[in-house]
Amino acid sequence: MFRRRKNPFDMFNQIDSMFENFDSLMSPLNPSSLIMGEVKNETGTDENGDYTKQSFVSEDGSLSITTFVRTNFTSKRKENDKLSSLKNKLESAVENQNFEEAVKLRDEIKKLEKNQGKIDTLKSELEQSIKDQNFEKSIELRDKIKNLEN
Repeated sequence: MFRRRKNPFDMFNQIDSMFENFDSLMSPLNPSSLIMGEVKNETGTDENGDYTKQSFVSEDGSLSITTFVRTNFTSKRKENDKLSSLKNKLESAVENQNFEEAVKLRDEIKKLEKNQGKIDTLKSELEQSIKDQNFEKSIELRDKIKNLEN
């Protein structure tokens, strides 16, 4: 006549127990896993901050898993996009032993770093002029920033 209600925590425990086996099969990056293969770890920094990348490929190549974790993403970066991009290109040019290109990039980076203080000041003025809806001044400031960056 009376029906006994299930404890909601019992349901959660049942769900957890169903996924325990699934987790052990799907986590080849765990050394205790039964799936054998090669794990590669990579850390680095790009225009968005630091990252860690871990890749796993099974011995037979049938399973490949890559995880990518951003460790210190910030919306306001210390360096602007162009400077970061130039530094990445410089690193690539040096690795490829393209020294003529590397010299050009180095000079561009130095010029940009020299002007960085002015650029930062102009960018904060630009943000304020946009907030104030002074669009003529905003266009003028934008053009000054572009001239300093190029």
